[in-house]
Amino acid sequence: MEERINMVKAAPPVTVSTISLIGIPLNEWVFICTLIYTVLLTIFLLRDKLIAPWLERRRQRESKNGE
Repeated sequence: MEERINMVKAAPPVTVSTISLIGIPLNEWVFICTLIYTVLLTIFLLRDKLIAPWLERRRQRESKNGE
C-alpha cells in the first residue's frame, strides 16, 4: 500500500518532466510561446501607437484635398 502511495506522489513530477509534443520538451514550448506572445504584443503596440494614427492623419489630409 505504501508503495502505491509513493508512486502516486511521484507521478505529477515525472509526468511534467517527460512531457514533450512533437519531440520538443515542455521548457522549449514555454520559450516558443513566450517568444510568439512578445512578438505579437510588439506588433499590436506598433499598430496602435504608430500606424493607426499615421493612417488617420493621412485619411484626414486626403479628405481635405478631395473637397
